[in-house]
Order: sequence, then structure tokens, then C-alpha cells
Amino acid sequence: MAKKILFICDKNECTSFGRLTQNLAKAVASEYEVHVLWLKTPKFFPNPVTTGGAFTSHEVWASSLYTGFLSFRSPLKKVIVKVKPDVVFFIRPELGFLVPVANRALKSCKKANGKTVMFVHDTFAETLYPDSKKFKLLNLFYIRECVKANSFVYNSEWTRKEAAAHFGPKMANAPGATIGCPIDSALFCKPRFPVEPDEKQAFRRKHGMRNFYGMCLNVSLDEPRKNIDTYFELASLRPDIAFVRVGKVSERLTEIINTKRLYNVFHFERFDAEQLREFYRHSDLMVYPSLLEGFGLPPIEAIACGTPALCAATSAVKENLEGVCPLIDPPTDAEAYAQVVDRVIAGENIINEEKAAELLSRCSMESFSKRVLEALA
Repeated sequence: MAKKILFICDKNECTSFGRLTQNLAKAVASEYEVHVLWLKTPKFFPNPVTTGGAFTSHEVWASSLYTGFLSFRSPLKKVIVKVKPDVVFFIRPELGFLVPVANRALKSCKKANGKTVMFVHDTFAETLYPDSKKFKLLNLFYIRECVKANSFVYNSEWTRKEAAAHFGPKMANAPGATIGCPIDSALFCKPRFPVEPDEKQAFRRKHGMRNFYGMCLNVSLDEPRKNIDTYFELASLRPDIAFVRVGKVSERLTEIINTKRLYNVFHFERFDAEQLREFYRHSDLMVYPSLLEGFGLPPIEAIACGTPALCAATSAVKENLEGVCPLIDPPTDAEAYAQVVDRVIAGENIINEEKAAELLSRCSMESFSKRVLEALA
């Protein structure tokens, strides 16, 4: 009889955590009967979504994650008792408040070898905003009990060290493994034929970018750690280049754009994966100046699509991309980014192709699956 695994996720399939849940389901499908419990709230599941795939879906609803702090507990226990999984796998530490519930439920359904696993991605909420009352409460009530999981998996060695420093010996000494993150290589890949300069120009015109010599791309949230201010400063230094940002536009960003008169900055808030791939393929450069990342998928996806990346020499981005592409230190040096942009627009290849191939191999689903199954063994 196949072993069973139950993934717990509170984000929809279009978010990074939702996609990761689906990738994890694929990664273990050869050895496990896979179930996914979607903890649904109107914020992250606003429209009817068919949550399915090569796994059995379960769902429970709450008006928000805050009310779910109490109302998710009993349904989770019922699902565990019904499924009787060998592994209950939580997709992120913010669901740590449910780990004790899962531990007790596994015992109640007589799963002597049943275990809980927590995927730790970062500790940004606790480390980047140490004076925020919101994140202090989030850590106290939601995250803190994630240390009660039986084992842990991490997306990078950087995250593993950060988590050990933040949560202390209980996490540092617990069983754990770094499994990384996969990219969808069937989607994010080079086109059959190289994209020619005139095709890139036509693509820019199609999306309202006229009379520019090239296009840089950034995919990010508007958070302090994303260092978007440096990206905009770079845009001010190179007004003849179009600077595209994929992500929500905040009042803060709009004010910066208006104050600096950045007529070469273009925002696109909502993309499906295929549209994002085309922007990767038709950009001259992915610029990723983020100060803190637990992994940092966008520059790796861009490289997979045949577009070079330029990143900050920080956190897991440095761990993944050192030797692959140029890394800027200090990460706020806009002029240093601009000099690399000039090299790329002039036609220079800034990517170490051999190192890039090694990175993409590590991020393949085959490699990821192997590491996940070894971590669960």
C-alpha cells in the first residue's frame, strides 16, 4: 500500500506558495498517495477555483486567516483522521499554529510513524520588520509553534542558517534538509529560435513602449527588502531604456515615479505564467536588486528563458547565482547596475553558460523530486 502525504496550503494556485504546493505534489507522486488540504479564505480564493491535479483535494473555509486561527483546527483534525497520512507537510511557517493539532491527530489515528514536516522559506517577517507590532503578533501566535514539527525542509542554506539563528536549538538540532525550489522548465525555457532585436522592439511597441533601445525587467512585490527604489534610480540613470516592473503598484511607487519623472517605467500588475514567460524572453536583462530572498526564483526563470540576470550580492540570491551572473555589492549602487546594463545593450554575454546550466539542472523537477523524497525518507 502506498504511503500517504497531506500538504497544507492557504494560498491559491496562482501564488508562489500555491504553485510550490503543486510542484511538491508532483515531486512525491511516484512514492506517495498525495492529498492537499486547501485552507481557503476570500482574500486568496476570491473566485471559484478548481483546486485539483494529480492529487486528492480537500478544502475548508474561513473568513480570514485570523478567524482561521481557531476555525481551521477541527477541520484539519477531521481530514487527518480521514486520510490517515504518513506525512503532514505544511507549506509555510505561518501555519505553524496548526502543527500541534496535526501531531495530536496523527497519534489519535494510530499513525505511530506519522510525522509533521514544515517548509521554511525565510524569516523576513521577524528579521526585516523587528519593530512591527503586526509581525511580532504574527510570530507569537502563528509562527512560533512551527518548531514543534518533527522535521524541516528549507529552500536554501541561507534560510536554514537564518531559521536556526531565529528559532534556536530546537530547530537547529531537528532533522532537516535543504531541498531548494523548482522551476517549471516546460514553461520557462528558451524559445525554439533566438528572439531577434527587431522582435524585441516589436514586442515593446505592442505593450506601449516606444522609442527605447532596450528593456529591463523586474518581478517583485513592493516591500522594503525588494529594493525597488534602486531599480527606479537605475531607470533614472538610463532614460533611453524601458524599465518594466511586474507587480502591484502602490501609492509609494507612484509617488516615486511622478517625483522622478520616470517616463521610461512601465507597470504590469497581473500576468498569467505564459505572459510572464514572454516578458522574460523579450527583455534584454532581468534586474533583481533584492536585499533579502529565501530563494529568488525570477532571475533563475529569466535565465531559463535565455535572458541574462543582474542581481544584488545578497542572501540566497548570492548562494544561487554567484558565478552565474554579475552580482552587485553594495546592492544599492545604481551606477554599478547601469554599467552592466550598458554592457548587455552593447551585446555582451554576461552569463557563465556552464554555471547557468548547472543551476538550471539543480532547479529541475527531477533534481527537486530526488531531494524531496530523500528528505521525507
